Amino acid sequence: MKPIFIHLFRSLLLLFILVLPLQVFSQNSQSSEDHLTLNLFEAIERALDHNLTIEQAEYDFDKAKSQFRQTNAVFLPQLSVEYNALSTNDPLNVFGFKLKQEIVTQQDFNPILLNDPDLTQNYSASFQVQQPLLNPDMLLQRSAVKNQMKSAGEQLNGTQRMIEFQVRNQYYSLILHNRQLVVIETALQTAAEHRRKAQNYYEQGLISKEDFLAARVYELEMESRKINTQNQLAQAEEEMAILLGLDGSVKITPSENLQRMTDTGISDQLMKAPVSNAMTRAIDLRVKAAEKMVKSASFSFLPKINLFGTYEYNDSEFAGFDASSYMIGANLKWNIFSGFSNAGKVMEAKADYRKARSMQEANQMEQESQVRRAYRNLELARQQLTLADESISQSEEDVKIRTNRFNEGMAQTTDLLEAETKLAEARLKQVAALYSYNISIARLEMLLEKDLTN
Repeated sequence: MKPIFIHLFRSLLLLFILVLPLQVFSQNSQSSEDHLTLNLFEAIERALDHNLTIEQAEYDFDKAKSQFRQTNAVFLPQLSVEYNALSTNDPLNVFGFKLKQEIVTQQDFNPILLNDPDLTQNYSASFQVQQPLLNPDMLLQRSAVKNQMKSAGEQLNGTQRMIEFQVRNQYYSLILHNRQLVVIETALQTAAEHRRKAQNYYEQGLISKEDFLAARVYELEMESRKINTQNQLAQAEEEMAILLGLDGSVKITPSENLQRMTDTGISDQLMKAPVSNAMTRAIDLRVKAAEKMVKSASFSFLPKINLFGTYEYNDSEFAGFDASSYMIGANLKWNIFSGFSNAGKVMEAKADYRKARSMQEANQMEQESQVRRAYRNLELARQQLTLADESISQSEEDVKIRTNRFNEGMAQTTDLLEAETKLAEARLKQVAALYSYNISIARLEMLLEKDLTN
């Protein structure tokens, strides 16, 4: 019995060794799915592949392509097959069916049979073809739909660029909140140290209760700002995850830091140039499509010419094909008056065209306004960065001096806390200015569709 227990123990041990790595791998996989560390390029690539807004824009483009494909009917023939089974004693139809079945005899001209025929069956199979020849309104409508398809393509391109900008914005926002959190945590540690010193001094009777309470209030304020920043960071992480097509619970951590990029390619002359991007081109194409629709509606007053042909089998038996006939012809149709229907369509198309022109003008003005606004924000961020660097340098020196004087009992707690507050504010302003600087460049690159940095 003992060898059996030994064998069983070895089997269980082997099974445990095999299963344990699988559990560890499963836990690591789950962890990697719940927490992603990405650089900016990886985040953008993931968004372009999985973002739901881009996916919807792709479906809109596919829909526009299918609508353009439908207009091939302007040139290509239409083929159809039809099979009918009829039973009647109507005198006219009975005689006609017999003619189609090629079974008419001399007896069928008997007036009694003509007026009161017996029940007759007819089974017919027909093959029909219709070939458009001249439809000027449909030709222009096809051209309009083609412009609409191109507009949908530009809209897709613009949506991709917009999502790319939003990813950059959220990525920089994550870095911003993380750096703000570092600054606040450093300030909080300093505030806690000052509060402990103030408490000791207060207990020794070296400072007043007001000074001790001021240190405690400053520490509580830093704790409040830390909680607020953590909340903003969590919200930015959720928004970034959704942009990447992930569940909002997935935590995204940037692997890069905010850097001041080279922007020598940005000048006043660049700002004065007309804005031409995917969104403006999409609206331009809509205007062209609306213009073609006006012409198409106007051409609906012209005649249309089409060809047609039919080949038909008729028999008194089901699935019989004994008698056959064909018919070919041409059709010219000219609607002289349609109760103002065509005239109303022309008016509607003109209204759509004027609206498209108005949207084009409004969009151009808005795009140019956004470019100028982004350029002004960039200039402001440049100045704020310079001022923040100088402010940090001076605040650090001020804190150093006041700390030494405080330790020597020559400065009040409020003076030191005020200096610490100014230093923390200066560092936060520097991070915010760097964020604004990078976002302004990203927005300009999106609006102008140009690489403005090295």
